[in-house]
Amino acid sequence: MIAHRAEIIAEIERRRQSLSLSLLRIFNYYRALVGFALLSIFLQGAFATKLGSLNADLFLWTCVGYTLVNLLSAALIHVLPKSWLNRQRLRVVLVLYDIATLALLMYFSGGIASGLAALILITVATGSIIVTGRIALFIAASATIALLYEEFYLAISVAGAQYDFFQAGVFGAIYFAAALSIQRLSIRIRENDIRALTQAAELADLERLNKQIIQRLRTGIIVIDKDDQIRMYNQSARTLCGRPNHSDLDSLPENLLQALTQWRSNTSHRSTPFQVGAQLPEIRANFSALHSSDPDGDVTIYLEDTVEVQQQAQQLKLAELGRLSASIAHEIRNPLGAISHAAQLLNESEDLQPADQRLTDIIINHCSRMNGVVENVLEMSRRRVPQPQRITLQEHLAEFLQQSSSAFPDAQLSISVEPSETVIRVDPAHLNQAITNLVDNAIRYSNDNDAGPIAHLEGGIDSNSERPYLNVIDYGAGVDPGQVSSLFQPFNTTATTGTGLGLYISKELCEANQAQLTYFKHEAGGSCFRILFAHPDRISS
Repeated sequence: MIAHRAEIIAEIERRRQSLSLSLLRIFNYYRALVGFALLSIFLQGAFATKLGSLNADLFLWTCVGYTLVNLLSAALIHVLPKSWLNRQRLRVVLVLYDIATLALLMYFSGGIASGLAALILITVATGSIIVTGRIALFIAASATIALLYEEFYLAISVAGAQYDFFQAGVFGAIYFAAALSIQRLSIRIRENDIRALTQAAELADLERLNKQIIQRLRTGIIVIDKDDQIRMYNQSARTLCGRPNHSDLDSLPENLLQALTQWRSNTSHRSTPFQVGAQLPEIRANFSALHSSDPDGDVTIYLEDTVEVQQQAQQLKLAELGRLSASIAHEIRNPLGAISHAAQLLNESEDLQPADQRLTDIIINHCSRMNGVVENVLEMSRRRVPQPQRITLQEHLAEFLQQSSSAFPDAQLSISVEPSETVIRVDPAHLNQAITNLVDNAIRYSNDNDAGPIAHLEGGIDSNSERPYLNVIDYGAGVDPGQVSSLFQPFNTTATTGTGLGLYISKELCEANQAQLTYFKHEAGGSCFRILFAHPDRISS
């Protein structure tokens, strides 16, 4: 605020200097005009005046010199540097010269009765404007002294002269009153200017702050007029609507426009979450009329990414799943272990027939499979709260391939990230577990299609949402269209040895880190599972 006040005072001073310079130019033109007027009145013969009544010759030459000096100063003011003209000393000299010359002309015209004292009042008033501080009172004092001295000198130098000290004293009081009034008015105007500029600066700062806050909000904000034309939007709104930085948001997406139309017809209507594009996050739109009584007028649209809501729901699901897993541990795991142990002992019997041994193998395999289900459920219930970190995607994938070489010894795994410096913000342990499940799934289905254990990890920045992504691509037969809707449901699997929890757990891990796991058929055949991460600079805490 101190810096702002100093800048404001400097601006006020600059404006005052500019105004004073303009007034100084006008004052010079006025003085030249006064000189011509006095000469014209003195030289005319139509009516008698008191100008030059005491000494006509000296009045004439003094008036001519006064006019020439004024013309010269009016010309020089256009060529002299502004630094000279802004000096108060030069202005004071011009005003004092004007007072002295007019007092001398008044003496040659017979004193204060000539009426020239009124011209000195104009000079004092002008001087009080173009100079500041106590110098204005000095000018008024100089004019008063010049007037009184002129009357005194007239009284002692001219016998029988009509001098009037009382009228000179009255004019002197008027000079001081004018100087004080103008100074007080100038101070008040200056304070008002400072107050107005301070308020304007504060309002400008507040407006900039509001714009910064709106632009930095994670909630997308769009303001539209009654014709559904966009008046203002923030960065989050452009991102949620799938517009990159270099593309303006010039119109509302079709589904958002439909939701707005429904709301205009019924303000109690609440739109369901929707996606602007296939690879964009799911958003919820809320509407608020700028004027509460006019929903057909300007409207503010609030766009909220449902990831955070999904994260909260996912935490609730984990809490419920934790209680369920405790029951599973007591009610299923112990009997399952006893069944598996008994089947293994029975399988080791020498008297066991081959057909019976086949049955015990089935029991052991299914016990192992069910134990895997229990282990996965327990792992989900024990999952810790995500601790996201900023990591470089390419470096993390390279490290993952190095660490997983023993887990997938025969697999052909490859990675490509463009741009290579792509940064994500996620819990590394959660990401590794999700990638492991997706790679295991890709290798399994690549083998089923005789393509061999092949998986490709492809990363980058989504051009629509500006969010980083990771594609896990396999070269199998792809997912049957009828299975896509239930792909991420728990215990849903087409493999005879699978638990049906891999994709479900991967999706839960992604949502816990404010990412999205989606499926689409790859253009080269096979399947592609995409993890669309949250923006690393706009992820919520």
